[in-house]
Amino acid sequence: MANTWNTVNQTYSNTTYTVAGATGSSGQFLTTSGSNGTGWVNASTNFTNSNGKSIMSMPYGENKVVLEKDAALEVKGKVVINGFDLEERLKTIERVLMIPERDATMEAKYPSLKKKFDEYINTLEKYKTFERIRGEDV
Repeated sequence: MANTWNTVNQTYSNTTYTVAGATGSSGQFLTTSGSNGTGWVNASTNFTNSNGKSIMSMPYGENKVVLEKDAALEVKGKVVINGFDLEERLKTIERVLMIPERDATMEAKYPSLKKKFDEYINTLEKYKTFERIRGEDV
């Protein structure tokens, strides 16, 4: 690959800085700390939280977004995967599997509802397991 020779002129406070003979690869940026020289870097994008901890990145040269382990994703809108609305898909799965619809507001107001739901799901799974062991269709 041949070197690319570019000249970039930029003026700050009446002082002109010229970068000549630049040899970075396509898509790279020339960076400097102001005192320790310069270097070429790839254009990866990192997002940090208010504490400076990385929570998400978009790696250079890759068609993906990486959500870090301790991060949470809150979506205020639709999530469409390969043309399918994720919320609609999950509701269909819940209906087919006969998973009762939950009401988080009511469960917060009446904690016994959540407890009863959890007990129901645990008991239901026990019965289904017994039926599978006996060879009955579930």
